[in-house]
Amino acid sequence: MTLEIRWIEDLLALEHEKSISKAAEIRHITQSAFTRRVQNIEEALGFQILKRYSKSIDFTDAGQVLIASCKNIQNQLDMTIKYLEKNIKNNELSIKFAVSHSLVSQFFPQYIHELSTHYEDLKLEIIASNLQHGMRLLKDGSCDFLICYCDQQTLQQLDHAYFAFHKITRMEILPVTTAFDKYPQYTLEQFFPLLAYSKQAYLRKCVDAIIEEKLNYRTLYETDNAGDLKALVLQGLGVAWLPRLLVEDELSEKKLKILDGYNFFQDVYLIRSKVILSERINNIWNFLIH
Repeated sequence: MTLEIRWIEDLLALEHEKSISKAAEIRHITQSAFTRRVQNIEEALGFQILKRYSKSIDFTDAGQVLIASCKNIQNQLDMTIKYLEKNIKNNELSIKFAVSHSLVSQFFPQYIHELSTHYEDLKLEIIASNLQHGMRLLKDGSCDFLICYCDQQTLQQLDHAYFAFHKITRMEILPVTTAFDKYPQYTLEQFFPLLAYSKQAYLRKCVDAIIEEKLNYRTLYETDNAGDLKALVLQGLGVAWLPRLLVEDELSEKKLKILDGYNFFQDVYLIRSKVILSERINNIWNFLIH
């Protein structure tokens, strides 16, 4: 047997309305015609999908399984259509990366270098975003890949039927301050001004877990952008937790000092949608994870 698209739409309307008459109205047919459709579905499947009561309906266990599959199919179709609408122009596909703010300027160019030399005609678009925004972009087809900080707890919350992920690297995050005469301007033992990530940034919760109720500080500035935080640190305005890769030059030039004892490591992941079955996207994914 073949599951027809109109069956999926009928069942989703029925699941949403919990009423044959209301579902029939949504599907623009009479109640009797809609009832016959449901009966035809049950006959084709060979089992009952509805529990019929005098004033309401409910799905059987088999019907619940079927509804779950219908929702998955509908979601995949919606995501694919949105992707095609947003990304195909003149029969050409550009590759869009959503990248965590603190990974855009230093990490991303290094990570993508071999890819850009392997695909000479590659057109890249970069969208600076935090984790939540990046996931929304993936879901609605506005980007092809997301590069972000992530942990196991967050990964477990992803729907693995829709998303694939691959650990790229483990990034060290360092507390740094300006250096004068080889000495740090601020120390973590004293009351210090904190140059913080905004509440929407993933690294904010990581830093908070390290310092809350342990260190004495006041928040002076908040932003998603680690590059902005580095510029403020270099101006001597406070302490910030920054990726080592972002401050390597300033550390080697002794413009910045690491404040020992409160560094931590955070995994960086590459995430993509499984729904988009583009050969080029698959090739780029395979190139990046090997």
